[in-house]
Amino acid sequence: MKRQRKDIDCGYAWVVCVACFAIELLCGTLNSSPGVITPAILEEVDGDLVKVSWVGSTLLGTFSMCGPLAGIIQGRIGNRWTGILGGILMLLGLTAASFCRTVTGLILTFGVIAGLGCGLAANVSGVAPSNYFNKRLPVAYGICMSGGALGLLAIGPLAVQLLEMYTLSGALLILGGITFNVCLVGALIRPPSTLMQEESMSIDLAHHQEDTDEICDAQGDPTMTMQSQHNVLTVETTTVKFEQRDENQCSPANLPRIVKENSPWKGNETAESLLEHSSHLTTENSRSMIMHQCVALFCTNGFFLYLLSIIFWSLGGSACMVHLPNFAELRGSTPAQSASLFTVMGVPALFSGLLIGFASSDPAIGNIILHVGLQGMTAVSLLLLPVLSHTYSLQMIFSVLYGTYSQGPYTLVSPICIELIGRSKLAIGYGICSFCFGLGSMVGPPIASLIYESTGVYDLTFLFSGACFIISAFLALCIPLTKKPT
Repeated sequence: MKRQRKDIDCGYAWVVCVACFAIELLCGTLNSSPGVITPAILEEVDGDLVKVSWVGSTLLGTFSMCGPLAGIIQGRIGNRWTGILGGILMLLGLTAASFCRTVTGLILTFGVIAGLGCGLAANVSGVAPSNYFNKRLPVAYGICMSGGALGLLAIGPLAVQLLEMYTLSGALLILGGITFNVCLVGALIRPPSTLMQEESMSIDLAHHQEDTDEICDAQGDPTMTMQSQHNVLTVETTTVKFEQRDENQCSPANLPRIVKENSPWKGNETAESLLEHSSHLTTENSRSMIMHQCVALFCTNGFFLYLLSIIFWSLGGSACMVHLPNFAELRGSTPAQSASLFTVMGVPALFSGLLIGFASSDPAIGNIILHVGLQGMTAVSLLLLPVLSHTYSLQMIFSVLYGTYSQGPYTLVSPICIELIGRSKLAIGYGICSFCFGLGSMVGPPIASLIYESTGVYDLTFLFSGACFIISAFLALCIPLTKKPT
């Protein structure tokens, strides 16, 4: 028996939405920090730009590539404990990073450990709203993802003050304490409708009791069916004859003995052995079914094209975010001015995420069209950066343009996944999307560094980023050609 929950689109659903917003705020603060602290690492730890760029790219790559692992952990321990675990890992990683004086140590602590914790927490904010929202789901995702833009707004002045007052070591330690608040907001995401699940379970048990009574009262030769908890194992026995039908013999406790005594299989071919054999076959069938579903998932409505679009999107976005402050300093800006570009970028990104969430809730506006348009305009802003980089004022204009158009596609990730593969597969689909984000984020900054070192022209790195966004928009534009008509 199923009843509509009272917390759908109202009530405690908005508490979950605020908690996910806070998680995105804290994760966005950490994810935006590599671009700000890269000049400090170059000054205090190692001056090799290619090596240092691996620190930020490892954080962004681990953060995204752990999506499938985060989905498995969520299925095991739930959204609440996954968020708490993510907060603990971020604290441990950043605390350990504050004691490291080598690039390798920063990669392992700041990049891998803190990135894994950030990925666990971000996966919670990407999946949990779908458990509480239906009609207002796009708006909820717009609110949640705008938290990442607010983190982008805050990291600039925060990092500058921390680096000036406490150097790199103290800044990382304090940043770990700030992100540890993910544990607090993660605890607010309680399991949805626990009471309703318990009521449904008791009703199912009552139905099983009624079915047992019907078997005992059946006339002739009834057929008994034993079904597992997940309704995947069914064993039908042949005719079971009851000589006496008194109340004691037909009790549920005596049913296994009655089935065994009346079973036509003798010797080793008992009902228990058949159950074990059927369970083994079911396990093998389940594995093959999972593989078949994973292959079918990539081919569903052009989902693989969206994944390719995400890879090129993350290639261009990560290269820009990691290298922008260093590029601005080489063009004459001070460290404080280059860090403030993220603040200027965060203000329009905050409103862009909210507006795209409201626009996505309109059925007359397609999510794919929104995604293509935003990716195309982001590419235009990146291609204009060599022209808009000679003065600090022009750099601010670029930051406004990039922040306006680059944040919106993040709001559309979950709605597009639901549109292409369905709400029931959102958890695994979101995890695969995160993994694709990680692939691009891991190699984007090092590729941009190699382009700069081999050519000596920093402008080409941002032209590379713009080209990646153009390819991303083109791949997404091809998705409607592969969608099945409904």
